Amino acid sequence: MSSSRSATYAPQPSTERGRPVHMSGDPKGGNFLYTNGRSVIIRNLANPEIAKEYTQHTAQTTVARYSPSSFYIASADVHGNVRIWDTVGGENILKTETKVFSGKVNDLAWDFESKRIIAVGEGKDKFGHAFLFDTASSVGEIGGHSKAINSVDLRPGRPLRAVTGSDDTSVNFYHGVPFKFNKSSNDHSRFVQCVRYSPNGDHFVSAGADGKLFLYDGKEGNKIAELSSAADTHNGGIYSVSWSPDSKSLLSSSADMSAKVWDIAAQKVVRTWEFAKSPSFDDQQVGSLWQGNTLLTLSLSGDLNYLDNSSGGLARVVKGHAKGLTALTVGPDKTFYSGSYDGRVCVWKDGLGTAEVPSGPAHSNQVTGLAFADGTLYTAGMDDTQRSVTLDGGQHQYKSAILATGGIPKAIATTKGITIAVTVNNRIILSKDGAQLGDKKLDWTPASVAIAPNGKDVAVGGEDQKVHIYTLDGNALKDKATLEGNRGSVTALAYSPDGSMLAAGDAQSKIVVYDTASNEVKLHQWVFHSGRVNAIAWSPDSRYAVSGSLDTNVEVWSVEKPMKHITIKSAHMEGVTGVGFSGDEKKVVSAGGDGFIKVWNIVHH
Repeated sequence: MSSSRSATYAPQPSTERGRPVHMSGDPKGGNFLYTNGRSVIIRNLANPEIAKEYTQHTAQTTVARYSPSSFYIASADVHGNVRIWDTVGGENILKTETKVFSGKVNDLAWDFESKRIIAVGEGKDKFGHAFLFDTASSVGEIGGHSKAINSVDLRPGRPLRAVTGSDDTSVNFYHGVPFKFNKSSNDHSRFVQCVRYSPNGDHFVSAGADGKLFLYDGKEGNKIAELSSAADTHNGGIYSVSWSPDSKSLLSSSADMSAKVWDIAAQKVVRTWEFAKSPSFDDQQVGSLWQGNTLLTLSLSGDLNYLDNSSGGLARVVKGHAKGLTALTVGPDKTFYSGSYDGRVCVWKDGLGTAEVPSGPAHSNQVTGLAFADGTLYTAGMDDTQRSVTLDGGQHQYKSAILATGGIPKAIATTKGITIAVTVNNRIILSKDGAQLGDKKLDWTPASVAIAPNGKDVAVGGEDQKVHIYTLDGNALKDKATLEGNRGSVTALAYSPDGSMLAAGDAQSKIVVYDTASNEVKLHQWVFHSGRVNAIAWSPDSRYAVSGSLDTNVEVWSVEKPMKHITIKSAHMEGVTGVGFSGDEKKVVSAGGDGFIKVWNIVHH
């Protein structure tokens, strides 16, 4: 038995309120680059559903940049480590790793020869470091700032020049090589968020939290003009700027929920995109990238906006999760439903690789459970509510009925219009159409729930290491049996589609399969996880099961050959939080705390 990855649905760029996000383009034009969690994500610009990830950082990544030669990528993290790795071939071989300072790296830039790198950020002893990419030896000093540096860029050509923008409101200019401080400009009154050189090296611009945009001479560093004194300028802080390939235009992204294109020669705005009719922090524009003919901005929500520069409209918006995934379920039509730490729910059509986000009032905190039945998606969240999303006719919208659960719902299951949730305050809640039908108080804490295909039997896994079986009788649950084969808190439950088996995964990494007719243990050999089992799902033919664990692995199990299993190692770096089969037993879907959804082809022998 073997597995191979067939699709990667990548998370969106990590965003943080009040901070710019520096995205990077591939010099060859095909891909763009950003970070999320400990991953560096490479996405195809024309087809963003095509994605790859680099996962060798041990700390949260902050920025990544292609070298001008496009042979290497330099990526950095919150601990001050910069890794330079090969983009040719699938191996991503490490060329160099160096610790530039002790603290977070906010931005980095390559010189035009792909030889030197300047990294800047929030070091304790210094805020910038210039070094050779292959030997990591120093090539100058990035001094002159009294606070963290937010952005850096290098002039693409000789004479070599560098420019930095800092929280101390100054823009510093350096001559190189070796790089040494030349002058400082104090035109901004607030944080300088982004500095960028034009591709021809004639100019650079600085953008600040004061909403101002200044144009400078690229060789001497002298101020030429304040672009933001033009009419129709931004009325909020500017987070990011990106030049057009011909150096004639500039794209800017702002906290005022707009993006603008500037004509540099005329020093005026020629196009504006507005992203919100009513003010919403989620619509603040915190990143920008102008690559070839593609203009891209990033919303604080994580949405990637493709701008149409000819019409002034949006060509497309790529949505997804920007935070780790906490729940996953697969619908019968191969549609995936996922929920994340920030309360966002996404709907993914199999094979498309781009998500839709239901409209209406979403959860305000982590999604703890998802269940699908009869064209409706039921959701549970740490905001102590249960909600539902109507999926009829391709329109995804939260229904207005919201059920308050009085405590955090740990898990959710549904059958024939009735939804059952188990909560941290030792209750089982039965509901229909957002209204509570029944409530059962327990003297132990439930952790998981599943409903049998017959719609009658309900299994509830407890922190008491037992599986409690109930019969659903109208609006009430009646005790039926107690299963005691597990040795840890029962954290995941799943009935086989034919109803003959119940799989129970526990916090001690074991999965016990019970025979539902006799309530006896049927299989006890599924023991190859090394961490808490977070999710279990069955194949439609009931012959195979898949599980995901805190140990980062996905396991595919066989009922007929219990010792035969497929291990997908390190499937998700921050643990596997959801699994499912898509269509048949040959395709498995997994979701993880790293924000990724991955689709795997499975070969059973």
